[in-house]
Amino acid sequence: MKKLFLMAFVAVLALASLSAEGKNYVIDLGDTTNGKVVSIGKNQYGPNYQNTNPPTFTKFFSGNMPTPGDTIEVHFKFVSNVDLPSLTMAVIDNSESAKYWLAISNQYESVSDIKANVPFEGVLTYKVVAKPVSAVTVQLMYDDPIRSKITLQKAGFKTGLK
Repeated sequence: MKKLFLMAFVAVLALASLSAEGKNYVIDLGDTTNGKVVSIGKNQYGPNYQNTNPPTFTKFFSGNMPTPGDTIEVHFKFVSNVDLPSLTMAVIDNSESAKYWLAISNQYESVSDIKANVPFEGVLTYKVVAKPVSAVTVQLMYDDPIRSKITLQKAGFKTGLK
């Protein structure tokens, strides 16, 4: 009887530890719902350069938004029309209800040495620290005074819950 109770207790602990772990989400930048070409220009609110219309993925998360403790993998494949020394990405909610900037993750991850007209691909992983109010977007930005157009392509992943 003690052995059966011990096995049941261990099983309950194992299930509790699994449920305590966050969920994993995936964003493929090529799945954006607001156009495959991202223009980056001077940020009117700060000193950097950022996308004028960030890639949006809200429809893939409706009814199942990420929450603190979850992770989001951002898979990307893109071509820039100019050389870029670096490109920084952040996962945010840019909706009006979130006052146009809510960091879903407080991480800013960068990739470097992007050559003009050469496909560039990879993956960045973000830890979710805030639940989106109503939108999931990926902000693209850099500090250099360069105006660019980045054409997003499918990286081969399905956006949504992994």
